[in-house]
Amino acid sequence: MSDRKLCMCCMSPVPADALACPSCGYNGSQQNPDGLLPIGSRIGKGKYLIGRAEEIHTECVDYIGFDVSSYRRCTVREFLPAGGITRMSGDMSMQPLEGAEKRFRAGLNRFASEYGAMRDLPDDCSVPKVRDLIQQNGTVYAVIEKFSGMTLRELLRRNGGTLSVEQTKIVMDPVMDALEAAHSMGLYHGNLSPDNILINTNGDVRVEEFHTGERPLTQKAVGFCSPECESGEKASPNSDVYSIGAVFYRCVIGRTPQDALQRKNFDTLTTMTEVSEDVPEEVSSAVWNAMLVNRDNRTSSVADFRSMLEENSAGELADTDAAEPEPDIPDPASEKDRKKANRWKFLAIMSAGLLLVMTAVYFGSLETAKRERARRRAEELNNLPDEILAEAPDYLGLQVTEAELDRMSFDFVIVSTYVEGKEPGVIVGQDPHPGTKMSLDHRTIMLFVNRSKDTTAVVPDLRGLYVPNAEQLLKEYGIKYTVVFKAKEGEFQGLVYDQSVEPKETITLSDTLTITAQPDPSNPAMRDPDAPKPEEAQSDAGQE
Repeated sequence: MSDRKLCMCCMSPVPADALACPSCGYNGSQQNPDGLLPIGSRIGKGKYLIGRAEEIHTECVDYIGFDVSSYRRCTVREFLPAGGITRMSGDMSMQPLEGAEKRFRAGLNRFASEYGAMRDLPDDCSVPKVRDLIQQNGTVYAVIEKFSGMTLRELLRRNGGTLSVEQTKIVMDPVMDALEAAHSMGLYHGNLSPDNILINTNGDVRVEEFHTGERPLTQKAVGFCSPECESGEKASPNSDVYSIGAVFYRCVIGRTPQDALQRKNFDTLTTMTEVSEDVPEEVSSAVWNAMLVNRDNRTSSVADFRSMLEENSAGELADTDAAEPEPDIPDPASEKDRKKANRWKFLAIMSAGLLLVMTAVYFGSLETAKRERARRRAEELNNLPDEILAEAPDYLGLQVTEAELDRMSFDFVIVSTYVEGKEPGVIVGQDPHPGTKMSLDHRTIMLFVNRSKDTTAVVPDLRGLYVPNAEQLLKEYGIKYTVVFKAKEGEFQGLVYDQSVEPKETITLSDTLTITAQPDPSNPAMRDPDAPKPEEAQSDAGQE
């Protein structure tokens, strides 16, 4: 008999004798709201198991699902418009109300068309893979891969707020590939921003929220959405070009561009070179032309934007090499593999650094792993000739601005941390250690830079999390917190249902966040302090 079972709420394996899931707190009593598929139901001839409803949109619902044939989690997205339909409680079949049939049918066809087109995108396209499209219960379900990663906004926040031009190009390269592939099939985004670009620790990138351009945007990314899409017009290829330019601007300059509709009345946006002299002119010019308010004058396609990014540098290269023999034309497939390898290497290094920051015991519990990694690295490097090796300099105790003077020899990933008694901006750790041998192909050094104690952090969404999980997440963010257990009707035991600072708002790390959770009478650490203790309740009952 197996000693593990599947949590029907988050699809995580849990011990067979567990009374509740340690990941989400589900104990079998909680159910999805009325009108949604019940937890434990199945679709696709039993192939897909339905769990909790993760997110309710204007015209669809996302459930966490489980593919029993491949034994992996997925997202099951059900077309379920708000209003205009009725649902049978028995077989969960959906019927439009009288007078709403035409609108329901049009929305259903659009939904099926969008996700059918996404299913036909190339396998290497950086969008969430649509694995299946199912007609059942009078509606349509899209089965989408479950992709776990941090948003580009989170990556920026944990990397000090900006990326270099080259780093931004590496991150955005697969995004632009995805947009070009989508545009060729009549799919557009219209709302691209750092919040819907996801990156995982393997260096994989996904762009969420594609559509045919027929569906109006419900939430618009201020500063990134083009003026026409923000006005409610249909998206087009150069609508996405505008958003690409805005994301480049945010990554390199470190601030969100002025809102597009404001720019139509009073444009205060400045070029990237006006803000920073370090930005190459061709990059600044490409971004500026991508973000022109008048769509007729704007860069027309993603391919044109890419060529403008490299235009000047390519021209200078051609002049320099005019007298040289014409070089061999590289194999496009090899070039694509090389770019993908570079992207993976950069994102893997970046993600590894971010995971280290999130680990409060980095300098303790991971020391053994670091020594083992250093030993293996030393063995590998000992087999290389000395002329292609370099030693990692000693940056400890220096200001980060001093270390960055070595950028011609080394690349840096800057990671914010906090060490009591150290000045802000001082380097308090580095990986690899000073004196470590490094090959010409691996010159990236991770610098742990002391931040100000009062640095702010973006507050995560804690509502619906099991209290221990919420506490762990806050510790990773470096946010001080206090937990209040207070009974509220309809809330699940042990889960957070309120927080003193709203998600995505900032909090100073010297302040304390209060989270409020539903008490769990079976857990002494999760009881409402104002509620009578079990022995008191029994005593009162005896007196009665």
